[in-house]
Amino acid sequence: MTATVQTHVGHDWHLVAPWWHWPLRDPTDPTGPGRPADRRAVRTSAPVLQKYDSPDLVNMFLADPQRRLEFRPDTDEVFTLSSNGYGRIPTRRGTGRRKLYLGSHHRHYLVVCSLHCDVAGFPTACRADVCEAGFVVRRRTTDLPRQPDPQLQRALRRHSTLRRRREVIEQQMAALRAGEKTGGLRAATLEARLRLADRAELEARTVVQTWARSAGAVRQLQGWIPTGVDGDGKLVPRPACTGSPEVTPLAGIGEWASVEEVSEQITEATYPLTPLVADPTRPGHDATGETIYFGVVPTGSSDVDDRGAARFDEDAVYEIRCFVRRHRSQCPRDGAHCHCPVTWSQPTPAYQLAAHFDLEGTANRPVTVQMPDLRQLHADAIRLGPGGTGGVRFRSPVNSELAFTAKNLEATEAKKNTAIQICSFAIPLLTIVAFFVFRLFLPILVFVFQLWSLLLLRFCIPPDVKIDADLAGKFEALGGGLEIDGAVAATIARDAKVDEALTKLLGGISYQPTGTPARTTLAGAVKQAHKNGKLDDRMYAVLARSALAQRPKAAVPGRVFAPRISRSKVVRP
Repeated sequence: MTATVQTHVGHDWHLVAPWWHWPLRDPTDPTGPGRPADRRAVRTSAPVLQKYDSPDLVNMFLADPQRRLEFRPDTDEVFTLSSNGYGRIPTRRGTGRRKLYLGSHHRHYLVVCSLHCDVAGFPTACRADVCEAGFVVRRRTTDLPRQPDPQLQRALRRHSTLRRRREVIEQQMAALRAGEKTGGLRAATLEARLRLADRAELEARTVVQTWARSAGAVRQLQGWIPTGVDGDGKLVPRPACTGSPEVTPLAGIGEWASVEEVSEQITEATYPLTPLVADPTRPGHDATGETIYFGVVPTGSSDVDDRGAARFDEDAVYEIRCFVRRHRSQCPRDGAHCHCPVTWSQPTPAYQLAAHFDLEGTANRPVTVQMPDLRQLHADAIRLGPGGTGGVRFRSPVNSELAFTAKNLEATEAKKNTAIQICSFAIPLLTIVAFFVFRLFLPILVFVFQLWSLLLLRFCIPPDVKIDADLAGKFEALGGGLEIDGAVAATIARDAKVDEALTKLLGGISYQPTGTPARTTLAGAVKQAHKNGKLDDRMYAVLARSALAQRPKAAVPGRVFAPRISRSKVVRP
């Protein structure tokens, strides 16, 4: 049941999901009230998040409250990855937590709720009785009162090692099944090893769980508490509602601190909820006859704590609770409403924020950098003359020019400027140098750190190397995502055409690893890594397909809109 903290001045209130998110009626009984469980679920539902691909989401919502992007489980959920090195395909498991992308990813979100009276028929509450509406963003953390001892630390490392070992065996069994080899000695051996690994991991996990219970691990609810400065110059939490002359607010400073699930005094930083007013010229507007509120969900903030840590990050798990204050007749309509009773909603499902460089997020808004036309630069540089090309100016203080002569990449003589020097470089020149440095050091980075997967992040149209129809067909049959066909991958890994094509594509830059007598190319390093077992067949085939791709991957539709729901199709509590 929705939690309330209030004195009774009428019927209790419920803040629930808007009606178009309620369960649908049974198709076999379209005129009935709906299943009892669905009707009860409406009264205990939580506010919902709606996704948009435009920063103008408020106007979009006002014009059509139901028009929103659907949440897709393959991209809008947080997944955990288990990796056994960059030479193998990782495993991906869903957590059930929603992932919210950032504004820089061209995704934006609203939280929407509806206010009702807790009486028969579940009628809407009167908006005039509400004196304040808002929401808070909270996070849940696990608090351990003491540090694990050395024995437990060994158990934690053992559990992590055993879990990785089990995942490797599962990958080997999956590759065996992909090759349609489900019987035989190899399969029986892997099954026996998997049973032993499961048993060992369970024992290690039991040790860790026993310690957590004995240590009193607590799941803690935290809210963001704004900070102020008292008369002694100390940082203290700001008062709950009314300001205190003894505490000076500090803009953008706060801290995460423990809060109650529901409270009559709201000490946390709040965000406003705005009422959705129906368009009087549209009788069928989604807000007609409803008391609906909405607010913009923050996916970033400039707020920090007193140690400089950002308020939001991609690691924490957040939730949102909405609240409304019921106006008391003896209270003024303007000013603070500290003493008006509060009604809280249920918390929204947990979510995490996407990382800044999340590939699925950045794919929503690709950036094109136009490379300069060298022929045009040639003509313009001669025509405009020195200093006539504009660009970026670098101002060097005295003795700070960084001009030098070098031998074998070591500075042998530094030239100092005796006066302030200003040098101008045209932006096309900076762009060309940056692109050259990138192309030069990408293969070296792959060489040194064995980051073979970085080659998957490169794609050129048209392709640098042509492949025949037979090899293209094998790439098509390889499979998508992380589900790679092991049998097809083995065929590709032993195809001479793949070696020939990779040599043409990646053989242009050579490198001599430390301690080796001969130079090698990037193509040679990739092939050698596969030969030495650092790259398994599946990973090698995926690298080859990506490097030799002839056309971009068919894009999964990222703008899938949710279907429209009519009032007659949802249950009525």
